[in-house]
Amino acid sequence: MKSISLKMKILSGLLSAGIAFSGTSVAFATGNNSENAKGATSINFKHSESNKKAAKEHRAKMEATLQIVVRESENSNIITKAEGDKVLEYVKVKSDENQMNHKKNKEGKKEKCDGEKGGLFNDLVTEGILTKGKAEVLREKMYVKRTEIKTAEIRTGLQGLVDDKVITTEQSNKVQAIIMTRQTQGKENYKKMQNMSEKEKQEYVKKMDGTKVNSMKALVDNGTITKDQEAKIQQVLPQHGHGHHHK
Repeated sequence: MKSISLKMKILSGLLSAGIAFSGTSVAFATGNNSENAKGATSINFKHSESNKKAAKEHRAKMEATLQIVVRESENSNIITKAEGDKVLEYVKVKSDENQMNHKKNKEGKKEKCDGEKGGLFNDLVTEGILTKGKAEVLREKMYVKRTEIKTAEIRTGLQGLVDDKVITTEQSNKVQAIIMTRQTQGKENYKKMQNMSEKEKQEYVKKMDGTKVNSMKALVDNGTITKDQEAKIQQVLPQHGHGHHHK
């Protein structure tokens, strides 16, 4: 049985990473906000020359997180060891297949499909790997675990800036509050997107993008932090609380 501390060590080198599972990998259908819906809820990470490294790290993080969730679920007798092994093997196979499809797409042999509703966890039911009840428990545990990891990442990053006297504790608290608010809003988006097809998710995300604002810019605009502090925060938390700049 792996201890929680050991599990966190496994993730410690992967906290700025994740997995792309739909379109180029497997769809988890777990998420946080409309921004994360692209890279986490569907999970639909679009590759380009500029984000290949991020995509690879993204896969690594999500794979590590899923492994922790699966093993914890085994230890809690939610699923059996055999079921857990099948889940991880299924994800590995599908990830490999989708990377091959991505390679074909780059060569001009595109194979587009709308995708099934519900993502990975529905697939596990369809494939007879898990019952619907067990799949839903894992889906929720995956969301909770990812939230725990993100929260720890945010706190650690901001505390480092406080220690370096880049921002004050009060500023740190306000930055964390606005990021956590977005995560709460993201959970509502996750619920709405849970049973959408990939096409429906993309349309929903596009709609949400039209109203999304840059959280850090909002804090600059209201005088909570300076532009220089915003830049430092984005350096340590590049994937949290930014979004688009709307004029």
